[in-house]
Amino acid sequence: MRHRLQGLPRGQLIGLGVGSAVIVVLVVVVLVAALTGGGTKAGGHSSTTTTSPTGSSTTTTRPHSTLVAKNCPLTGVPAPGGKIPQRPALAVKIGNDPASRPQSGLDNADIVYEEMAEGGITRYLAVFQCQSAPLIGPIRSVRWDDWHVLQQYGHAILAYSGGISYWMQAAASLSWIYNANGSIYPTANAYYRYASDTPPANQGPPYNYYSSTSALWALFPKVKAPPPQLFKFSKILPKEAKPDSSASIDFSGSSPVVWQWSATLRKWLRFYDTQPDTDPSGHQFQATDVVIQIVPTEKGPYNESGPDSPDVESLMTGTGTAYVLRDGSIETGTWSRPTGFAITKFTFPNGKPMRLQPGNVWYEIVPNYVPVSFTK
Repeated sequence: MRHRLQGLPRGQLIGLGVGSAVIVVLVVVVLVAALTGGGTKAGGHSSTTTTSPTGSSTTTTRPHSTLVAKNCPLTGVPAPGGKIPQRPALAVKIGNDPASRPQSGLDNADIVYEEMAEGGITRYLAVFQCQSAPLIGPIRSVRWDDWHVLQQYGHAILAYSGGISYWMQAAASLSWIYNANGSIYPTANAYYRYASDTPPANQGPPYNYYSSTSALWALFPKVKAPPPQLFKFSKILPKEAKPDSSASIDFSGSSPVVWQWSATLRKWLRFYDTQPDTDPSGHQFQATDVVIQIVPTEKGPYNESGPDSPDVESLMTGTGTAYVLRDGSIETGTWSRPTGFAITKFTFPNGKPMRLQPGNVWYEIVPNYVPVSFTK
């Protein structure tokens, strides 16, 4: 596999787990259960040994969820039937160029990530765990950002439809990804060409490639481990939060994203400028929380959509500015993630954790050159 990694920028080498040193993490196990006679408390860490694309073994410490046992790990809401589904996070790559709209399945996701792809075009990574969707699409190709997002999920399924050969090989080589590539068999059996007379599927390939959460989870029936908790949740609005009614993220002329607070629905509603962003039924996409992470980027080595359209690689380790929109308010602070396997932390300037209202999350990964503004 080493030949696949030669010539990559330093950030990519780090993201793929390639390096000359093997980091050994010593895990101290506190024997709480033995001392108290009770069950193991939520929290702590687990240690797993994985194999990098170079063939070297690395012991990695992955945080356990500290969420209440009956709440969904990605949203903090009560799990269906009071029990967290015993299945991994499922991340599906969905197009968001204008021809890909309106998309199906986004309103069923626990978390939706919006990532800059190339040429001002964004794409989605819709993550399901407690929730499910009977129709998801249009499903598009893999990008560098995708597995760097999922590295903090423990072991997640990544569902996509092909892509540049190098990126497909990279995704297939990673130990923390269950690879559900819709362009190769047998995993392609979970996908189909959706026969519909409505957009975007009525345009034909590549806009009619769809699947469902049940078909994609069925590709890995023996995988049962849910993901860790990624966010701190609280129904109480922190005193550091300030009133806010809207946020504008000007990705490009084709994606002038606006989030507006609806006091009636107690949700953030998504628009393109003044036009509601909806699914095929006309239902407007909405979120309980909107997380905005400002990141540096690098120009990728491959042209994705033309002769001068390099992919944008969002660097999601390090630290930077972060905003959390919730309850008609904004929390302003810092994100930090020292390594790819670490869960991103969000803190106020005073060091207190930023907290989300339990509910579905839209996560905006915003390059630091994209204008972002807020309205009280």
